[in-house]
Amino acid sequence: MKYTVLLMLVVGMLSGQTKLEANVDSSSVKNPGKALLFSVVPGGGQLYNKHPLKAILFAGAFAYYGYGYTVAQQDYQADVSSASLHRVRNDKVWMMALVWTLNILDAYVDAQLWDFEKYEIETVQDTTEDDMIKPKETGPIDDTK
Repeated sequence: MKYTVLLMLVVGMLSGQTKLEANVDSSSVKNPGKALLFSVVPGGGQLYNKHPLKAILFAGAFAYYGYGYTVAQQDYQADVSSASLHRVRNDKVWMMALVWTLNILDAYVDAQLWDFEKYEIETVQDTTEDDMIKPKETGPIDDTK
């Protein structure tokens, strides 16, 4: 059951954008499937999407927590009975997993929204008094009846 759900999730993510407008330059189109593949290495998907600063951020964060993990692992091996060192080591692993997951999600979303800024938002035109709905004009109201 787990593998079926996982397979459906991966196929759904890889199907991404399939229909493109006829006037779009095909060399600038971003494929979400390729972005997912490149993002296996932290920062790779961001480089594919042409966001080098994001790539440096994700790769740097992953390397930082990776180095922290190696130091925490060495400290933990020196004193295996310490629960606090065990927790520090595990926290570094969780942070690496979080950075890696955010890296993948960011690369996929950026590839999906590669042409988002190309669309213009239509502005609401100013309404004039002639365009407004006016109440029906009636004569004077006589409330005495």
